[in-house]
This record gives sequence, structure tokens and C-alpha cells, in this order.
Amino acid sequence: MKVLVLTETDACCGPMAAAFLNDYSMTIESVSAGRNPLQTVDPLMVEAMKECLVDMSGYRPKCVADYDASAFDAVYACPDLPAPTTLEAFRDLRDFIKNEAFLFFRKLQ
Repeated sequence: MKVLVLTETDACCGPMAAAFLNDYSMTIESVSAGRNPLQTVDPLMVEAMKECLVDMSGYRPKCVADYDASAFDAVYACPDLPAPTTLEAFRDLRDFIKNEAFLFFRKLQ
């Protein structure tokens, strides 16, 4: 199953959600994209995800216009919350997104 995770900037919540969805099932291929992608992701997000053994160091935000919507079986409109400014706040956001992605995953079952 192919899932598109959609956010505004594809620089924080979307990439985290896509990574978690990919971890939840070997049958899910998830990518994230944004309506207005930023140039880079925050290094604190990369660090917070590394704590979950997810390497986001090479991730670059993508534009949703670069994808064919018909190629996806589902679209997840990920909560697009502002990027925090501290590692502790990124950890809280990461855990929130992990839970939200899991709830979406359960709906796919």
C-alpha cells in the first residue's frame, strides 16, 4: 500500500509520520510531501528521530506537486504543527506524531 503523508512544509511532522508508517508495516510504502516545502529540515528533528533509530539526516523536503496523486492508495493529512525550538519539545512532538501515525495506520487495517 502506498501512502502520501501531506503537510504544509514537509520539514517536520510529515517526514516523521512517513518514517513511522514505514516502520509499522512492511506492506506500507509511505512518502511525505508539502504544499510549500522548506529547503531543509531542522537538525533537532533529525536528532530526535535518531533516538528512535530513524536516520533522517539525508532527508530533503519535497513538493506534493511532484507526485501523481493517483499513484497512492491513501493520503494522510498529518497534523502540521509548528516546529519546536528545543530538543525536549521535538521529542514531545515526535511522540505525538508517532501516536497519530499509529492511529492512522490502524484505520488502514
